Amino acid sequence: MRYDYACPSCGTIHDAVPLDRIQCRCGQSAKRIRSFAVNQGSLKSQDRWDPVVGAYVRNDREFNELLKKGQAAQEAELGMPVPLAKVDARDTEGLAELHGHKVDHRLEVKEQAAKIAHDAAVKV
Repeated sequence: MRYDYACPSCGTIHDAVPLDRIQCRCGQSAKRIRSFAVNQGSLKSQDRWDPVVGAYVRNDREFNELLKKGQAAQEAELGMPVPLAKVDARDTEGLAELHGHKVDHRLEVKEQAAKIAHDAAVKV
């Protein structure tokens, strides 16, 4: 567990001692401002829904296996090589293309919706 303390001259300092006040390295008294615990077991879980493979996966190994199976199925169905790759969920352009939508089209739809909402608000 880590505890944060506020020292008037040093700012925020960290220590493993759970007290209300500690003596800072500069010699002044530092008051505890917050503390938090990290459950190490929760950091190990990689269970997630992955839209790339369209299934729940327990870890990266399982994701890669499903990705390879999907690639093999597509290659067999189409009779040609099909390159598949991981897409980061933060990559909005990559996800949009994955689902067949261009980012420009989504931005146009968003702007049109904003104009309609603005016009409706003005009429009232």
